[in-house]
Amino acid sequence: MIPFEQTQQDVAEVKKDLKEMKALLLNKAEPQNLIDDPVPIDKIANLTGYSKATIYGYCQKNLIPHHKKCGRLFFFKSEIVAWIKEGKQKTIKEVEADANTLLSNIKKSSK
Repeated sequence: MIPFEQTQQDVAEVKKDLKEMKALLLNKAEPQNLIDDPVPIDKIANLTGYSKATIYGYCQKNLIPHHKKCGRLFFFKSEIVAWIKEGKQKTIKEVEADANTLLSNIKKSSK
């Protein structure tokens, strides 16, 4: 027979695991909505701060991720956010860390 204290610990552990699983499922569900639903150009303009004319120009030059079907443009928020993140500028600390890593690799390879 299992002692009552052990049963309480087991129940608490199961509750904790369920909460973690629920959190993971909820986090996974949100990005799928961003991928599945096309976003109109007005919302892309608000998201990026660019005018609609600028966005159309970027589409014409293939500078911004977009999809074209039957002459209409479609955008997906997740792709636009990823595109924006590609332009990240490194901080001075990040540049210094990269330089230090490069220099240490050069020193190691010259030995």
